[in-house]
Amino acid sequence: MASDNYKSKSYNLVIYVIGVKYNKQRHYDQPTKPPVENIQTLPLPKGPLFERSQLTSRWKVARTIGPGFVNGQNTCFLNSVLECLTYTPSLAQYFLNKGHRKHCTLKRFCAMCAMDDHVHRCLEEPKSLVKGAAILPRAFTTNLRLFSPTLRLGRQEDAHEFMMFLLDSMHKSTIQGYGKLDAKTERTAFIYQIFGGQLQSQLRCHSCNAKSNTFDNFLDLSVDLQQANSVQRALENFIKVDMIGGSDPDTKYRCDSCKQKVNAGKQMTIHELPSMLCVHLKRFTFDMMRGYMRKVTKDIQYTETLDMAPYVSKETNCKSAIYRLYAVLVHLGYGCDSGHYFAYVKAPDGKWFRMDDEDVTPVSLKEVLSQQAYMLFYTSDKSPAPAPPPMNDAPKKPTPPETERGTKRPVKEIDSPTTTTTTQPPEKKKKPTEDAKVVATVEQDGYSTWVVEPSNKPFRSLRGDLSPPTFAAAISDISAWHIQDLEGSDRTTSAHSDAWHVQDNHGSHRSQMGAKSIRLLNRWTIAPMN
Repeated sequence: MASDNYKSKSYNLVIYVIGVKYNKQRHYDQPTKPPVENIQTLPLPKGPLFERSQLTSRWKVARTIGPGFVNGQNTCFLNSVLECLTYTPSLAQYFLNKGHRKHCTLKRFCAMCAMDDHVHRCLEEPKSLVKGAAILPRAFTTNLRLFSPTLRLGRQEDAHEFMMFLLDSMHKSTIQGYGKLDAKTERTAFIYQIFGGQLQSQLRCHSCNAKSNTFDNFLDLSVDLQQANSVQRALENFIKVDMIGGSDPDTKYRCDSCKQKVNAGKQMTIHELPSMLCVHLKRFTFDMMRGYMRKVTKDIQYTETLDMAPYVSKETNCKSAIYRLYAVLVHLGYGCDSGHYFAYVKAPDGKWFRMDDEDVTPVSLKEVLSQQAYMLFYTSDKSPAPAPPPMNDAPKKPTPPETERGTKRPVKEIDSPTTTTTTQPPEKKKKPTEDAKVVATVEQDGYSTWVVEPSNKPFRSLRGDLSPPTFAAAISDISAWHIQDLEGSDRTTSAHSDAWHVQDNHGSHRSQMGAKSIRLLNRWTIAPMN
């Protein structure tokens, strides 16, 4: 859009403040390569490392959805995973109850502490209830290579692969100090008590009917889509009996019971179901004919409820195992090395939302169930609980003192690299519908950077190298901002406009010359989206 079109408009600058000041150094503020830490081996408890009875699959407070996440450098793969994990009830409730903070003693980076702080910012901070807010998950972006040295910030990564790295890092944080653990003991740790289950691989001799069982732990179920059009069909194929043997004696199975080479059947079933079930749909497969990876783009049907009993080992005698959908991670695109990730999540109040980086919008269940899902998240429906008490959607705004009502507050002089004077136009009477709904006013000085990005990114980050020197010190943890016109419709993002107009608290306008620099801004108006 031409810059002339902006001259006739005036714009509100809307800023949302999310999070807390980090006055003290936290685990995730440590260098990328932390120093080696000598941790004394702890004695193993007599029972499990973590009691599953401490977990709850129901939200205690029926609050609305929290903020979106800023996409800094191709981090949609990271954001979409965090969106699903943040709204995993048992995981979030544990952190909100300060279960981890009570006993963590790690002095270096701790993935559990990073997730703990992230959940509190999303679900407990009062400002997380502000509509249109977004936060930057810097604890994960700045320490990305600590999850795996193969990950690179700014590069397209696989969401499922990142989630496995993240859960593994969180798991290692909870068992730090216990030394080497066997598989049985490791399965009782915190992460496995939430996402962990156990697979049974059974070999049955067709000659003597002898059975041989092996067991493996899992954090998710990866199912093939080649011969399936639904999740149920994919799970049926997952437990399908594979034949071993045939007419060739060299391919037959040697039975330890009858000491013969015989035909046998091998079947994979679920021996123990997890509390939270993650089903990974294998949409990326290697094309043998073309010699490269391709995406399986066909639609796979999935439902809000899923009965896992048909896929459980017969020895467990499971008759019903109902799971309910609470998150869907979607990959948008046709290739394996490109595209975009976003998620649908069920908020604690039971409503569904689409979380696409900074954009958070309410959606219907019909839309949720009609996506090209990449990962499905289900919670066990074993113990229904009464609905949690309702919670207000937004915190109450404090009423200003009588002496300040209608009085223009004094502002500091603004330092400017160049000597510039402006004549403020006389105030005009405005209609009540045009008055800005002011929440707070923040004084700021010395702005040296004003970054503008394309119109398809309505939120712009003012963090890191893009932040003015005094930005964080003056207005705490700002994560995102955008510019709207007075009618709340168009967003201006042109890097070539001649002037920007910012409305102050009293309806007058100040012209800020230059697309990438604001030199004379006296105050910022913080206002809600609505």
